Amino acid sequence: MRFKTFPVIAASLIASAAIIGCDETTDGIGSSLIQSENNIIIENDFSLSGHSVENEKVQSRTAMLLLGSIDADNYGNFASDFVTQFMPVSRLDTTLTSASAIDSVKLKLMYAPGNFVGDSIMPMGLEVYRLNKGLKAPIFSDFDPQDYYDPSNPIGSTVYATSNLELSDSLKKLDHRDIYVDLPLDLGIELYNLYQSDPAAYNNPEVFAQYFPGIYVRNSYGSGRVTQIGATLLQLYYHYDTINSAGRDTTYNYVGSFYSATPEVLSNNNIDYSIAPQLNDMVAEGKPLIVAPAGLEVEMTFPLLDIIDSYREKAGRLSVINNLTMSIPATNISNTYGIRPPSQLLMVLKKDKEKFFEEGKVTDGVTSFYATFSDATDTYDFSSLREYLLDALKREEPLTADDFTFILTPVTVDAETVYDPYTGTKKVYVKAIVPYVQQPAMAALRLDDAKIELTFTNQSIE
Repeated sequence: MRFKTFPVIAASLIASAAIIGCDETTDGIGSSLIQSENNIIIENDFSLSGHSVENEKVQSRTAMLLLGSIDADNYGNFASDFVTQFMPVSRLDTTLTSASAIDSVKLKLMYAPGNFVGDSIMPMGLEVYRLNKGLKAPIFSDFDPQDYYDPSNPIGSTVYATSNLELSDSLKKLDHRDIYVDLPLDLGIELYNLYQSDPAAYNNPEVFAQYFPGIYVRNSYGSGRVTQIGATLLQLYYHYDTINSAGRDTTYNYVGSFYSATPEVLSNNNIDYSIAPQLNDMVAEGKPLIVAPAGLEVEMTFPLLDIIDSYREKAGRLSVINNLTMSIPATNISNTYGIRPPSQLLMVLKKDKEKFFEEGKVTDGVTSFYATFSDATDTYDFSSLREYLLDALKREEPLTADDFTFILTPVTVDAETVYDPYTGTKKVYVKAIVPYVQQPAMAALRLDDAKIELTFTNQSIE
């Protein structure tokens, strides 16, 4: 086993005071030198093993919605439409307007420039349907909306593309692009009258959903692009008539984004994915693949027992574990749409995976961790597994496979970085971790080339 040792010598001198009497005796004169040697040991001869397993369905738990379909070589056929409820504002201004002042209703789908996979020029069509009953939690990516809408009664439709060719220079500078769908005026009047008759319904999204269950948006024609919708809004366009200071009749026009799809209400990407035969062949050959959304994840055996044996073999009486890190290389799989590895991977004990997402947990650094893909090194770097090892070393009961069998699955991490101006340091606070339901993504993990590094310090005192 390969390891490195770095000796560090520290010395301290403790001297006693010398008292010399008149009879010239030297009792009490003396000194002692205490030396300590710190050996920093790095162990990195550990191996990972793992294989791909199906990740057939995921919970969205996000307002990020996918629309469209693609058929990509070496990836497969992917299609997604979505259902969503709406979070209403808690209060509507009814003093200056009325139901008769509502001029139109629009669905606004917002996406960031470049947040799509496929052909930006290809025209694609979408249709909007009103749900006829409420969505029920939990809801997963294999949800079938067939019993929740009337396919013969769309309430809106449009044709859209994601190209910038027809945009003005000012619109090109914006940090978002918009898709608008005209909806029935009656819907806006209905929602306005609901507030007038029962304002409390706007204070609780579950109550609001009893009156307006939400919408279903599906791809009506076209293929070759999947767009990642970042915000979904239902807007009321209305006017206010008044007399200005000059005594003239004046009309003011307003747009109210009173209803939005947020993480607090139920929404879901209804995903239909058929994996490419080439990927199935790679899995059959034993290659661990990550394919998302709702495709493949990796079941991994972490060499915990080997690490513990190595540590106990070389650790002294005074030993301190400095860190345990893991870096997993990932290879991009060639495809026709430039599909790349997912941005983040969650490493969670297999036995805890379902509970992790069901309970909306974040990583604890003991049983779950996450890593971000580095474009510079093409690796997922798990920077600190130290607490996981310390917890295992403290266990009195024997360790079993449940303690070192992990799932590597793609996720989206909602985190906030806070800068402390007094210390000059940054700290990352993770607010939420949800299954990855963004653009199609895939990667081949090179577990054979993964680097696991254990660093600990032995101290000896002489």
